[in-house]
Amino acid sequence: MALGGIGRRACLAAIIAGVASRALPARAAEVPAVRLGTLQFGTAQWVADVIQRHHLDAAHGFALQTVMLANTDAARVALLAGAADIVVSDWFFVASQRAEGTKLSFAPFSSALGGVMVRADSPIRSLADLAHRKLGVAGGPLDKSWLVVQAAGNAKGGVDLARVADVVYGAPPLLNAKLMQGELDAVLTFWTFAARLEVAGYRQVVSVADCARSIGLPDKLCLVGFVFHEDWATRNEAAIDGFLAAAAEAQSMLAGSEAEWQQIRPLMDAPDDALFNNLKQRFFAGIAFPTADAQEQDAAQLFEVLLRTGGARALGGLQQLPQGVFWQGPYG
Repeated sequence: MALGGIGRRACLAAIIAGVASRALPARAAEVPAVRLGTLQFGTAQWVADVIQRHHLDAAHGFALQTVMLANTDAARVALLAGAADIVVSDWFFVASQRAEGTKLSFAPFSSALGGVMVRADSPIRSLADLAHRKLGVAGGPLDKSWLVVQAAGNAKGGVDLARVADVVYGAPPLLNAKLMQGELDAVLTFWTFAARLEVAGYRQVVSVADCARSIGLPDKLCLVGFVFHEDWATRNEAAIDGFLAAAAEAQSMLAGSEAEWQQIRPLMDAPDDALFNNLKQRFFAGIAFPTADAQEQDAAQLFEVLLRTGGARALGGLQQLPQGVFWQGPYG
């Protein structure tokens, strides 16, 4: 079972944080349980709350349990270790794991993407301006947004950001803090953290969607989705299809009801209305339900662009997109 670049610290975090779960025992005994790994203030937690409050899991033939995890790496470890059935991650992770022999599958969840954020008075106005600047990148070298931004820099301006910028990788909250303290000139971060910086008066230089569009890709790329073991999904096909249907229904309910947003607001860490509304709008913009075929077509196009602009190095050594990355169920 390959763990890729996930470190020992993430393993420990998964073990410690993964013990916190909530479920409805009586219902769980009657229908198959689905364990969803969530992060504190993560958007999957919002969707899970809607599912559980409205009993959408029971309506779709499963019982949802949530497993609270410390961070994205911990979620991946929990999935690979069998401590969660489904986590939210990107299809690059799925592709790299399949290439190493671990058959994971991906079903789209959101097309919401982050961007490069700077102080309002920063002289940085383009990707080229990041040369010789301290750039914080959320995640690691193979983060999906970072790959797209690098491709845009290489394709449009001949700027190899991995070489010309002083790049540091880290967790989004830490990078936000370092930017505010003046220790970083810019950060490439996830959309929820970009939303927080915007409300605090920071400026977005370029979005990941802008970068995708500039290299001929759809700006609504569903890079983030629900990830699970293919074998588990095949054995529990009704449960995975029921979960994906319930998640889509919950997203639709959030899109159409202000009352639902008020219910999940305590989970959003959004004490002021400006941040609450910004998070809500960005979530709306990311709702998309592409078919598996459309998803695979977009992914193949993106993979080709990344391979052309950054080579196999930019894709963790992958030379081609493995077969079977995208779940082919009715809601995948």
